Amino acid sequence: MRMSLKMMNSPSSTAEFQNSSWRLKINRAVVLRVELETLISEYLSQFPPEIIDNNWDGCRMKVELRLRKAPDAQWSTLLGDIIHNYRSSLDSLYFSLISYLARARDIELSGDEQRKLAFPIQDTRGGFDKYSFGLGEHGSKLLKDDLLGFQPFEYINEFVDAAEIATVTSGHPLHILKKLSDIDKHRSLHIIHCYPYTYAIGLPVGVQLVSSSRSQYFPGQTRHFFDFEFEGASQDNKPSFIPHFKLGVFSGDSTPHSSDIMNLLHSIERKIFHILNQLEYHFQPGFGFEPTPDDLRTATT
Repeated sequence: MRMSLKMMNSPSSTAEFQNSSWRLKINRAVVLRVELETLISEYLSQFPPEIIDNNWDGCRMKVELRLRKAPDAQWSTLLGDIIHNYRSSLDSLYFSLISYLARARDIELSGDEQRKLAFPIQDTRGGFDKYSFGLGEHGSKLLKDDLLGFQPFEYINEFVDAAEIATVTSGHPLHILKKLSDIDKHRSLHIIHCYPYTYAIGLPVGVQLVSSSRSQYFPGQTRHFFDFEFEGASQDNKPSFIPHFKLGVFSGDSTPHSSDIMNLLHSIERKIFHILNQLEYHFQPGFGFEPTPDDLRTATT
């Protein structure tokens, strides 16, 4: 069931921006994210994974797990809508800011210039300078400084080795958002799968785990197999096995973009609200140009 839209403006947001395109888009994403969260919670409570075989011979334990029901495939389109609105909220604000700053100089952007405007998300400073369309020609130094502070490469410092740079930037919420958005728009749906993320082994006194193995995971797999070998155990001294399942986001291969979809969406969402709150001040007095009533009307439509 669709939930009623509730505005999620922060205290720092002025009344002029409550109905701006970027606020409406991020608020829509929040509504859809809450809807997905509810569906996931209902799914996990109604169809918990079950252990259908736990074979124990006194030193070796073989476990088979089964998913009672796979997550609904329609969740993929719901996730796509959330990702689209996340990304679109940033693009909409950037478009309005660059257009506003250009008009303050009595410049009207051409159709080609307008089509190129998108919120810059880059892993390198070179990429930022090359693809921040409109910023160099029409933006302010303060806007550029703020945008630089939001980039994935800002995670890089003197303590990060060259070999670790790609790994570090790939964990940035905006890097993940851009990747998910590009895949959803141009390549394939993101699939939500429930899979055994990890497990816990309860060892009786004097028992040690010698080896463990598990079957390779493929997206959509409903049966999972584990094999453990122990020392110091006996037929009556059996270790316990507790699996932990999560819902991850996949795009075709066996490696999830995130092992926990809700933590992923919350981290992206928090970052976007922070960006909107900070960049909206560029429409305020004291940030380069004084907005006119016409500027504010244009920025909120």
